[in-house]
Parts: sequence; C-alpha cells; structure tokens
Amino acid sequence: MKINLVSLSEKRRPADLLLAGAFEGVKSLNLLRSLEPEFARTAEQALKTKRFSGKKGESLSSLSQGVREAAEIYLTGLGAVDKFNRASLAKTIASLIRLARCRKAKRVRLLFESFLGGKIQAAPAAGIFAEAGVLASYTFDKYKTKKEKDDGKFSGPEVLEILVTKKGAEKNLGQNIQEAQIIAEGTLRARNLVNEPGNVINPQTLVAEARKLAREKGLRLTVLGPADLKRLQMGGILGVNQGSKIPPALIILEYGASHKSKGTVCLVGKGVTFDTGGISIKPSNDMEKMKYDKAGACTVIATMGVVRDLKLPLHVVGLAPAVENMPSENPQRPGDIIRMSNGKTVEVINTDAEGRLILGDALAYAAKYKPKAVIDLATLTGMCVYTFSDQAIGLMGNNDSLLAQIKKAGEETGERCWELPLWDEYGEMIKGHHSDLLNTGGKYAGTITAAMFLKEFIPPKTAWAHLDIAGTAWCDKPRADCPQGATGVGVRLLAHLLKNWK
Repeated sequence: MKINLVSLSEKRRPADLLLAGAFEGVKSLNLLRSLEPEFARTAEQALKTKRFSGKKGESLSSLSQGVREAAEIYLTGLGAVDKFNRASLAKTIASLIRLARCRKAKRVRLLFESFLGGKIQAAPAAGIFAEAGVLASYTFDKYKTKKEKDDGKFSGPEVLEILVTKKGAEKNLGQNIQEAQIIAEGTLRARNLVNEPGNVINPQTLVAEARKLAREKGLRLTVLGPADLKRLQMGGILGVNQGSKIPPALIILEYGASHKSKGTVCLVGKGVTFDTGGISIKPSNDMEKMKYDKAGACTVIATMGVVRDLKLPLHVVGLAPAVENMPSENPQRPGDIIRMSNGKTVEVINTDAEGRLILGDALAYAAKYKPKAVIDLATLTGMCVYTFSDQAIGLMGNNDSLLAQIKKAGEETGERCWELPLWDEYGEMIKGHHSDLLNTGGKYAGTITAAMFLKEFIPPKTAWAHLDIAGTAWCDKPRADCPQGATGVGVRLLAHLLKNWK
C-alpha cells in the first residue's frame, strides 16, 4: 500500500472513502464542513439529536452527494478525549483500514486533524497513521491456491492519503511517516518469516533469508556452520540440533561498523525453526504452532534491515542461533551433560527447555564484540503466557537504565513490557548436582529461572535485557492490526529503542 501525505491546498482526485473522527461531546465538525458540507450538516444534526455523540464504537456514513473529497464519507466516534491515547489511535486507524477493505475502497483518505486530541500530538500521530495502515493491510495467503484477487474480489486499499488541513503542517510530518513505514514493513518481514511452516523455513533456509536481506540492505553477514560451532564448543546449539538432519547455524548480521566508537548493541534472537520438544515431546494439541518458536530470530533479522534503512548512527550486531528440535535415532536426551561455549556445563533435565541452551551460546559469543548492551528476544517460556497472556512482554535484566529505556519504548510503540525480578535466590533453583547448571528450575517461577540461566552467559558489567515474547509473538484470533498468526512483535520496540538510543 502506498502512503501519501497531502495538504488542503494540493489538487487531488476524489477518494473512494474519506475517514474522519469525532470525540465524545463534540458540538461542531468544522474540518468536515470545509470538505463535505452536506455530510457535515447531517452529522451535526445527528449530534444535536443524540443519534451520534462521538462515543467509542458509534459511526455515521453516507455516500457523498457532490463527490468533492470522496465517494463515501465515514465518521467514527473516538470516545472521551481524555482517555484517547496512542493505543486508541493505532487501534482506530487499523480498524478503519479493515473497514476500507470491506468497503472495497482503493483510494482511502484520512482527515488527519480530526483524530488529534487528548495525549495525541501531530508528529507521533502521523507515524501511527502510517504504521497502523501498513500493519492492517497485511495478509499471509501465499499458500492458498485461490487468492481473493484471483477470484476478482477486492484485495485491499492501494493508496492511503493522510490529509492535513493546517497550512504548512505537512512539512514536519513527512519524516515520521517515512520512518514509521520502514518500521512497519520490517514488522511484516518478521511476520512473513515466522508464518512460514517448518518444511519451508529450517536452519539452512533461515540462513538463506538472512543472506538475501544482507545483499538487499548491504549488511555484513557471517554464518557459523557445524564445523565452526564444534571448534567454538557451542554445546548448546549442537546439542539441541542433534536430532535433526538439517545442520544448525549461528547467523550474524552486522551494521554500522564505522560507528563502533559510540558503542555496540547486540541483538540476540532464539531461532528454533520447529520445536517438537525433542525427547521431552510436546502434546500434539497446537504443536503446529511451534513454527513460531523462531520468532525471536526473525525479529532480530528483520530489525537489522530496519536499522539499515533508518541509517542509525550505531554499531548493531544481530545474532540468531538457528536449530530444529527433533526426536530421532540420535537426539539429545534428558540427563545429558553438555559444555557451553563459555566453559560452563549444563545437565539437560528437559529437552523442551532448549531455547535457553542455544541462546546461552549466542550470548557468550556476543561478548567478542565488547557490546555496550545485549538484548535478547525469545519465545522462551509457557509460564510467561500464563502470566501475561498476550498483553505484555516479560522483561528482565541487570541494568536499570536499559530496562527503563526498553519499557519506555514499549509504551510508545504499543509493545508493552513488564519487569520481573532476578533475585539471587532464583539462581539457586538452576544449580546442578553433577554440572554447573540445570536447563530448567522446575515448575515454579519458570520465566524468571530461564532468565537466570541466560544471565550466566553475560559478561560482568555488560548491560543486558531479556524479553520473553512467548505470549505476544502470535495471535490466535484476528486483531485490527494483525490477522491470525505471527505479530512481528519486537521490531517496532527495538527500532524505537535504537532510534532514541542513549
């Protein structure tokens, strides 16, 4: 979908659908009156008679009598202005884009200032318009033999126009829209990768996707294969992948080496391309969704492309350990003791607690870049889903400043995070009898003990944050901004964090 910023003074062709908002209790619709006077008069009469009051969920629509701005006008209630925030705006715009799809509107025009109010300022709002528009237009139908467009059905809006009525205001909004579009398209890249099934994306085809991105964006790519992993004694990655016939890899994408003097940020993402649980096999119910256990790696790969397109003045390294956790004639067994790349030994209590093993090796390897900060993302624990459902990312780490920056980025992007403690007592739960560590601390505090395990692979004095995205990487029911499937969570949060890096 193409996104254009247009001003009132520009000559423009009529749209198929004009979308506007009205807050609860509004008395007049001056913006609409200047564009579509007939509809505005009808709407203002509805305000007087209380047939429309601007409450959330209310709407008015009409075919335009004069076809000045659009063939159809749709006015939506925004609710109380003092409760209208970033999340409200994003959900509203995404819902309106879905509505435009139902209306079969190819050219959609949004009346920008009609959605401003409460905590919503113009500059960030412009970005939210673009972001929500791109995200709401997403579909994953490549494997359907009959697509909507093949049936002659409407496949979605082609042009989204953001109409700014305030003179000169559009000059200050263009960059926000451009950046938001880059970030949203990166989110879609992550969604596409996560949604691919296990027979399409495996450790080696994920390497191919990273190589494709590196060529497209001019990123430096390093791939550590089985021989390299053995040489570096990465027992975590090798052990988890032991049951698969497809070789594992550690994918490394690098951007901005010339900015090393400003410090290096390492992003690490769990890439289990399919997780059966191994010998500790998962229940069959919902196992098909275990293709999304690569979401952390896909987010890191996609974010590296976004960082490049935003041309951020940072040195960023993305690491994605890629494995497949399969039962076979030679899998990793419960009770096996493995040696990790930092020399620590781990007894494998449960082969389905595999994500922390591959992340441990990747986190230890990240230390070679002497990073200012390390941030890892992983669909790591079911306990995180039980704790937060799909409403928040579980956040843990060792640096208050970094955690505060991440929480702020989460609030400003709608990818909210909630911090959990990493008290020393939790570390005692993963101490081994015959090894240094256990790969699971039992059924209690599972999200925290998993993070405590990862902490063992972070060098002293290195700022580190762990994001457990198990509950937020996938949506079981369609949302306004996302159909059922992968959400691409983390791309927007990381992009915003790095864009405002301190």
